[in-house]
Amino acid sequence: MPPKATLTSIECYTLSHLHDELASVQDALSVTETEETWDSIGHALNRFAALCNGNANNYPDDLVAALRSSARPIVSAINSERTRLSGNATDFVTTAVTALGSSFEPLIPHYVPTVLNLCARTNKVYITRAKACIAALVEYTQAPIIIHYAAESVKDKSVSLRLGAAETLMLCMKSFNPPDLEKESRAKEIEATIRSTAVDASADVRKVAKKIFEAYKILLPKRLPR
Repeated sequence: MPPKATLTSIECYTLSHLHDELASVQDALSVTETEETWDSIGHALNRFAALCNGNANNYPDDLVAALRSSARPIVSAINSERTRLSGNATDFVTTAVTALGSSFEPLIPHYVPTVLNLCARTNKVYITRAKACIAALVEYTQAPIIIHYAAESVKDKSVSLRLGAAETLMLCMKSFNPPDLEKESRAKEIEATIRSTAVDASADVRKVAKKIFEAYKILLPKRLPR
């Protein structure tokens, strides 16, 4: 018997239908991860992703509410030592942010710190998925608050996390509108990150710092003399 095809898209024909689907997924996600349950958690994440790939984003408020209330189990899955489950959860966040776009912004504090922290893992599979998710978050939300989390993460003792955070800021510099970067609080975080990464012990981090500074000179020329 051939393997069952992975469900990639679920269309909800009414809001009530979506609520039923979301309730079912949230129940499945709420169990504690064990050897017996982790695979079913992964299936629930895949079903949630299929809803996002369908038309759930036609009801952004309801989808955001579900992502907020399920943040704890999803974050727990992202942090799992089981590579496949963590991958399912990280890829799910990428799918959700792609579906919701800027509507995902209120969820950033719930998810971005955890995704960034994956860059501290020694397994490159985690790091690759995390960076793809971060790139989607930057592109689709256009949310300047991501700069704050990148600025915090460049202080970490993990070289790979500092590099991931510096690369995140570089993505922000390339993607965001200059007026968003010019706001005092964000500009100060960018400048603090440049100062920190420019003298980092890692040559790779310093290389990214140079690129950030070159972008800074173009985007924020009025602040350069400071």
